[in-house]
Parts: sequence; C-alpha cells; structure tokens
Amino acid sequence: MNALLVSINAKFIHTNNAVRSLKANSDFHCDILEYTIKDDIQTIIDDIEQNNYDVIGFSVYIWNVEKIQVILNKLSLDIPIVLGGPEVSYDPETFLSIPNVTYIIKGEGEMAFNQLLVALKNNQSLNTVANLSYQKGSEFIHHPIQEIKDLTALTPPYFNADDIVHIPNRIAYIESSRGCPYHCSYCLSSLEKTVRFFDVNTVKRAISYYMTHRAKTIKFLDRTFNANKKTLEIINHIILHDNNQTVFQFEITGDVLDQSLIDFIHNHARKGLFRFEIGIQSLNKQTNLLVQRTQNNTVLFDNIQMIINYDIIDLHLDLIAGLPNEDKQSFKYTFDQVFKLGAKELQLGFLKLLRGTLLRTQAPQFGMVYMEKAPYEIIETDVLSTTDIAEIHLVEHMLELYHNKGYFGKNMRQILCDKVSPYDFLLQVGQHYTKHQYNLHRYQLEDVYQGLFPFLSKKEVFLVLQ
Repeated sequence: MNALLVSINAKFIHTNNAVRSLKANSDFHCDILEYTIKDDIQTIIDDIEQNNYDVIGFSVYIWNVEKIQVILNKLSLDIPIVLGGPEVSYDPETFLSIPNVTYIIKGEGEMAFNQLLVALKNNQSLNTVANLSYQKGSEFIHHPIQEIKDLTALTPPYFNADDIVHIPNRIAYIESSRGCPYHCSYCLSSLEKTVRFFDVNTVKRAISYYMTHRAKTIKFLDRTFNANKKTLEIINHIILHDNNQTVFQFEITGDVLDQSLIDFIHNHARKGLFRFEIGIQSLNKQTNLLVQRTQNNTVLFDNIQMIINYDIIDLHLDLIAGLPNEDKQSFKYTFDQVFKLGAKELQLGFLKLLRGTLLRTQAPQFGMVYMEKAPYEIIETDVLSTTDIAEIHLVEHMLELYHNKGYFGKNMRQILCDKVSPYDFLLQVGQHYTKHQYNLHRYQLEDVYQGLFPFLSKKEVFLVLQ
C-alpha cells in the first residue's frame, strides 16, 4: 500500500505540518508532493499521475480548495482519493459530490487515515474507521468526529532527514497543544471540545532540532500558546538554546498573559527572539458578546503596553472587520485605539464565514452577505455597507504600505500615533492614491514615497498632521 499526500500551500515559505504528521503516523509508505497556489495545475496533475499509488490524499484549506477541485475534475486515476483538512471536515457531502472523491477524513487525521489504509489494504469493513465520511450507493455514511485524547501517542513529524534541506528557507511549524479554551463563533477552533497537550520534552527536542538546522522562523500552531501550563518551560528552553538567528512566533491571548512571563522574557531574552500575535479583533463589548468572545480590554491594553515598553518582543496585533454589530464608526474607534498602542505590525483582516462555524449559520440574523466561494469573506452586514467595506479595504491597503512593511521605520508609526484618527489619515492617503490613479497593487518602492510626499504637502493635510 503506497500513498501520496498532496499539499498546496499559500506561499513557498510555508510548509504543511498535517501531511507530515499523516506520514509519520502511517504504517505504510507515504510520499509527499508539496506545491504553492501559484504552481501550474497541469504540472501538478502530471506529477501525481506519473507515479503508481494506491491512495492519494489532499490537504484542503480555504486558500487551495478551488485549485484542488479543478485538479480533482481533471485527474484520470481509478484509485481512492481522500480529502482532509478544515475546509472539508464540516461539509463532507458537498465534497463527496466532486468527481473522483472517495473519502473524507474529518478533524484530526493521523489515526483515522492510517485506519483507512489498513482497511483498504486488507479489504476490511470501514465501520471502525474514525472521522470517516463516504458515499455508499445513494446514501452518505458519516462517522462522528473523534478527537485524539492522548497526543503523546502520535509520532512527531519533525525529525525527517528529507526535510532538512528546506528548513533554512521555510517556516518550521511545531505544536505544543491542540484545541482552544475559547469558543469564538467565527473560529473553527471553537468546534474542538478539549485542549490537549503534547509531551513537553518532545516539543523541546523539536525546537533544538530546528534551531540546529538553521531554521529562520519557527511558528507554533497552538491556537492559544499561553494556555499551556508548560509555557514558561518552553520559553526558557528557547532562551537557553538561542542561536542568535531563529525567531519564534506564538499566538497569545493577551488579557490572560501572565505578567511574570513578560518580565521573564524581558530579563533573559534577546530583542527579536520572540514574536507574539495577539488577536484583539474588536473593542466593541456587544460585538464580542455576540461572537461568544470574552476579553478584558483594560488588562489586554496594559499587557500590550508593557510588551511595547520593554521593546524585546515583536508584537503583531489582529483586528477583524465585519463582525456582528460593528458598524464603521465602531470599527474606526477600535482601529484608532489599537493602532495608538504602537505595535510593530497591525493586521486588519475581514471576517470569513468558514464552513462549520456557528457564525456562518447565524449570518442571516446579522444581515451578512459573504462570498459564495472560498475564502467566504464578508461583503456586507446589516450595519456595514459594501461602501463601508470598500473604504476599510482602502485603509487596510494603506496600512500595509505605510506601516506594516516598515519602509519608514518607526517614523510613520509615530506620525500616525500622534493623529486624532490614524484611520482617517490612512483613508485620506488612500483617497489620494485613488484620485491620482496610482496602481494600488503593482508599485515600485519609489512609488510609495513619491505617492506620499505630494499628499503631505497639501495644506489641508498639514492641518490633519497637527
């Protein structure tokens, strides 16, 4: 039994931890083919079809689902094809209706995929295969999703000699936990029942392995890294084995962040060793209640300000436009208050109504219209018009050009933080770009500077700068 696992990543620097974990936990030989969404479809098809496999599996996400569907429709293989990943786990019947698709593995796939291969190899019943959906005649068969209770039973996917050559140029991913203690209704992690943890010694061994092989960036896949009671132990291990090259990224819940952890990093870590990603999403209390999100904004801001003042940890903050009850004025307030904290990077994202999430089922209740195809991004809500969304998109683009990309160092951040409304200032820059027909998506670096200086020289803009 030979299996092929296909991954189509958003960018070359990304790696797919899921297919590697399936391979590490399979009793059978598994090859991996890894591409990006920019790769030619026919090339991918030719690569798949030129080898003799018994089963092919695809790892499906919102960024690759459309491309994978095209590939599936063009494949001319008469073998079982398995789809897995968050995009197919909560709507299996839709994907089983695609030509050539035989099975769907829902949720965590390591044990389920291996059970399926064993059953197919031995021509056994599929009744005991966990997390499986398939079609039998006109009937859809759905086995319930079972979480892997003991993650220490899994073979870690990190120590693969075949992957070493790629490590310096790509992001290396590590898990110390699965699941999330929070239940935000727009997030797929809210569907997981429990938070479970990997063996901390295995995690530390993976960290050392990747640092030894010159990984530039190690990103933890944990939805809430600081939910782990072993957080300080892992942080300390990183500091003790720091190679002065690798950067570690974590998703952190900011209002439950222990001040002692911030102090520890401040006192022992080098600047830039750690990058914290903190999702703020909205400061609107009613909005947070509607999406089942609990957040103490006062504690959150205090912790963020402490991190910024220490200037050791690089900070990335996230906002989401389009959440329930968040009109333009409310979102503008959120944006301005969060921007003025002075974080190195602020990501302005737009709500995506993901398959399986509670908020997707509640969309009509909030007048939400969203894209029919992935990434299911919000188009309008009952309090946010398409014109409002377009305006926020313009602000988001200017935010990327004039802040997040760092072309101006700290200067632009300081200019914007001094404004009454950074949102309004970036909007005016964007309107200037639009009026003078600058290409917002294809530009040279000199255009970024040349586009800004005429804008800043205008008298009315000078008043905004005061």
